[in-house]
Amino acid sequence: MFHSDDIRDGKAVVTSDVSDFTPEQLEVLEAYQAMQQAMVSADHDALRAIVEEGTIFTHLSGATQTKEEFISEVGGPLTYYHSDIREVSVQINGDWAVLTGVVALTANAYGARGTFPLNVHQGLHRVDGRWLYSNRA
Repeated sequence: MFHSDDIRDGKAVVTSDVSDFTPEQLEVLEAYQAMQQAMVSADHDALRAIVEEGTIFTHLSGATQTKEEFISEVGGPLTYYHSDIREVSVQINGDWAVLTGVVALTANAYGARGTFPLNVHQGLHRVDGRWLYSNRA
């Protein structure tokens, strides 16, 4: 059951203070936020463009999925309603970045409904000037 504080507005927002981020750190955060927004919007084309080939998704249950397996379930058994990106930090080393923080993700994931606080340690890879969601870091 959804709690009263669950949000179902179709948005991915950053509520962390990022006023001290460099322009490059902001680019990484914007790429991560775009990934979250594509999940909330169930935009499969955007997900394909944002996620690096070879990326494997690992769920809270420990189950893993390929990029295409994950994308095929977004908007179906994996329905996302809102993403609140909090307590975020970004470390960059050349063309690799790691974003850490907490994401409060409101979702219906295989029948489990609610707002789930997820500790995030996400890799991003700069390819041809664009930051892509990656599980290599």
